[in-house]
Amino acid sequence: MEYFDVIVIGAGSSGGVVSARLSEDPSCKVLLLEAGPDFPDEHEIPPLFAVSGEHSWTVAGIPEFDWRYWNTDRAKTTDGHKIRLARGKLVGGTSMINATIAARGAPSDYDHWSELGNVGWDWASLLPYFKKIENDLDFGDQASHGSDGPIKVQRYKRDTWADVNHAFYDGCVELGFREVADLNALDSQHDVIGSIPHNRYKEVRQGTLVTYIREARKRSNFNIRGISLVDKVLLNGTKATGVRYLDINGGIVEVGSKLVIVSGGVYGSPAILQRSGIGPEESLKGIGTKVLSNLPVGKNLMDHPGCAVIFHAPKLSTATGRLFATNARGPSSAKLEMEWQVHPFPIGQEEETAGLWIYLPCQDAKGVVKTTSTDPKVLPLVDHAYNTTDSDYKRFKIAWEFCHDLLRTSSFIEYKARSLMNVNQLKEVLAKGINSANHQVGTCKMGSAKDNTTVVDSRLQVHGISGLMVADASIFPEHILHNPNFTCMVIGEIAADIVTGKF
Repeated sequence: MEYFDVIVIGAGSSGGVVSARLSEDPSCKVLLLEAGPDFPDEHEIPPLFAVSGEHSWTVAGIPEFDWRYWNTDRAKTTDGHKIRLARGKLVGGTSMINATIAARGAPSDYDHWSELGNVGWDWASLLPYFKKIENDLDFGDQASHGSDGPIKVQRYKRDTWADVNHAFYDGCVELGFREVADLNALDSQHDVIGSIPHNRYKEVRQGTLVTYIREARKRSNFNIRGISLVDKVLLNGTKATGVRYLDINGGIVEVGSKLVIVSGGVYGSPAILQRSGIGPEESLKGIGTKVLSNLPVGKNLMDHPGCAVIFHAPKLSTATGRLFATNARGPSSAKLEMEWQVHPFPIGQEEETAGLWIYLPCQDAKGVVKTTSTDPKVLPLVDHAYNTTDSDYKRFKIAWEFCHDLLRTSSFIEYKARSLMNVNQLKEVLAKGINSANHQVGTCKMGSAKDNTTVVDSRLQVHGISGLMVADASIFPEHILHNPNFTCMVIGEIAADIVTGKF
């Protein structure tokens, strides 16, 4: 059996970072396994991924690059509406297909993690890691930012915004929002408006494939294998000893290691653990898997569910709508527990028709990921429980009313904007059109072993299993205000420091 010091499962935002960092020690032999394709020659990266925004989510649904997860029918939807859950299936993971938003959560998000018993995960402790991963081209000289990290970050200047961006920004100011230049440096993110930070440079996305992994490839102790679908973690009693995976030809391969780090993502990581015998007893028995550790793996699933307010604005040009929609340029705002990111886009042939996309950063409903087969080629069942609580509906209602208020500001009136939806139409819209912001987290919850809702401790070790860690979005104990991608990169950095004794 081939043997490594560390095996990392999943080459996404967290797995790409932790594997690259650990390989900086030439004595540490690292294997990085990825179910999707690898692109060792960056010139062969499909333009869909290389260019940062123009086609970002259009790759979702392509089997070669997307896992093709779907939500179950438990969500209160009608007309056969199905919710697609996009997750990147290639080296670089979802960092190679997302909207490249380089947002941090609110400081209070991470302080709450610490209050839940996760020592070292408070904002003050995490800030050095956020600085470490970034090269902020706008604010790198500020104390709250980094200037020599692998991920370039910048914000689009106002003179590059489309008309609809200006309308949104000015409308928020008219409604009393405070203007800020740097949304990532705020102690409080209530009632503010500013330009979104992006991890892109010269319109090229700064995913882990072209940053962390690019450098790691130069090291002889770093091994990366694409088209390698992990079946399970190999366990000897309560100790992880290696990994079993299917190679490009479908052959079964087993490799050994001192340490296994599972970074398969919010759906993949719980599925791998459950197939390995780690998970809810009733679920594992249902697929005939021996229960080695009865933990709530797959529970606590959270997301930022969203919907759109559709409006007509005859003075908005076709180019304006496409520019903003395809490149995700422009401002974002947050108010109390709400955040709304505007993404105007042409609707079909009605190119003067667009939408305001809104989502909830604080979803009360909790879902579940449940493996239904021991075959790794069979995707787990995913149930987000979207649109199932009154409290989430009330939050949507506040955001929905805000969007209609925004369309009545002088900034939008200038473009003769009018909503095509009734302010009282929300329930119907949610039933037919609730969707995912693809910010899924939480299925291997971090916390004390005394808390029976948790799977890993604050050092990312799976409770009761030695030599096994989880490092990705699944460890979030609670969701954060903004996009989770940058926090996932920080998790990768912390995981590496835990292994090397620096955390």
